[in-house]
Amino acid sequence: VVSTQSTGSSGINAEYGGVYNEGSCVLECKNKYVYEKCGCVQITPPHNIHNYRPCTLKEWVLCGQRHYLDWFNQYTDTSLTDDICPCGTACEESRYEAQVSSSSVSPAYAKHIFPNVASIIGPNGFSDETYDILYDSEQDILDNLMVVEVLFTSMQYSEVREVVTYTSANLLGDIGGVLGLFLGASLFTILEFFQFLALSMLKYCCNVGKDKGSDGYHF
Repeated sequence: VVSTQSTGSSGINAEYGGVYNEGSCVLECKNKYVYEKCGCVQITPPHNIHNYRPCTLKEWVLCGQRHYLDWFNQYTDTSLTDDICPCGTACEESRYEAQVSSSSVSPAYAKHIFPNVASIIGPNGFSDETYDILYDSEQDILDNLMVVEVLFTSMQYSEVREVVTYTSANLLGDIGGVLGLFLGASLFTILEFFQFLALSMLKYCCNVGKDKGSDGYHF
C-alpha cells in the first residue's frame, strides 16, 4: 500500500485520485490510451473525473485487451517509456507493508451478527437460490461471509531522505587543496599575483613609480 503527496496543482492531484503517485499516473496513462482506442476502460478509477466507461466483456475481448497489450509493450520499452507515460517520482511517499491473515468466523460470532447482516444482505440482491445462498440462517453466514480488519502491525516507521553530500563548498575546498598541493598556491599567493599585475599595468600605462630626472622605475 502506497500513500504519496505531491506539490503539484490541485487539478493534477484530482486527475490521479486526489493525491499524485507514480502508480496512479501510470494507471491514468493506460486508461487514456485504451479509452482513446476503444471508448472504454477495463476498470473505472475511484475518482473518475474523465467519466470513463467500463468495457463490457465483449468490448474487452475484441478491442480492450489488444490495445492494452500494445500499450504495455510500449511502456515496458525503456526507449519509449518517457514518451508514453512521463510519470515522475512523487515528492513524498509513504509505504505500508501489507500482511494478510485469516480464520473462519466462529459460530458464536455468526449468531451475534446474523440479525444485522441478514437485513442488509437479503434485500440487496446478494441472496441467490441458484447457488443455494439465501442468508436465512447462521450457517450461511459461516459459509459465505468474512470479516476484514485493517490494523497497523507496528507503530515504528523508517524515514529515508536524499541529502546532498557534495556541495559547492566541498568542491571549492578540493580545488584549493589540489592547487596548494601541486602549485604551492595559497590565498596570499593569488592576492600577490593580482597585485603584481595591477602594479605592472600602472607602471607601463600611467608612469606610476617613475623618478623625476631618471629613466628608471622604482616600486
